[in-house]
Amino acid sequence: MSFDAVLWDMDGTLVDTERVVWDVMQGAFEEVLGFRMDETLFENLLGQSENDFFATVGRKFGFTREQVEQVRELFHSDYVPALASIPPLPGAVAAVRHSHERFPIALVTGSTQRQALAVLEALDLKSCFELIVACDHYERGKPHPDPYLAAAARLKANPSRCLAVEDSPAGIASAKAAGMKVVAVHAGNKGKADTSQAHLQLPTLEVFNLVEIADELGL
Repeated sequence: MSFDAVLWDMDGTLVDTERVVWDVMQGAFEEVLGFRMDETLFENLLGQSENDFFATVGRKFGFTREQVEQVRELFHSDYVPALASIPPLPGAVAAVRHSHERFPIALVTGSTQRQALAVLEALDLKSCFELIVACDHYERGKPHPDPYLAAAARLKANPSRCLAVEDSPAGIASAKAAGMKVVAVHAGNKGKADTSQAHLQLPTLEVFNLVEIADELGL
């Protein structure tokens, strides 16, 4: 069994940020614009980068760039401190350490670098990751392949020999478009997301084992 690298998504894969993002995002839109977002729209946009999320909402409802930036600034000021107290999803810390002991690993996230660092520091996992590819680092986010291709290039890894760990349809599509094998984990999305396009599906990271995954994938 051999991978060039294991590439980890963050939101919904390592930590369950969905409810916190929803609460803080809703509060920011209400305070700045008096706007209440539909939760179904929010759920449909999960897995996109933060940049794409705000751009999509701005276009859909006709908000100006300045209005969106005001909301985003307030969101950041409240959200980053909240990340320090978000617990990991079941098995996440052990799974990251398990992969770090065997292969180079990177975080590939639609969140910002600052948000990613806040999570990794809170989980005491920062030293495990060779690098972070956050939405600050690319133009086109998931489901485009750019974030995963950027991580592979920086690790000098062959994308076809990389394993991506994801929870959302957008993330799965991104990694597959980059030519990678994808494991989908259900715990963070609570089984609501369609992860059928992944090469392998796991209920939680508590059963994450790279030897068994390689066997399942025929590697």
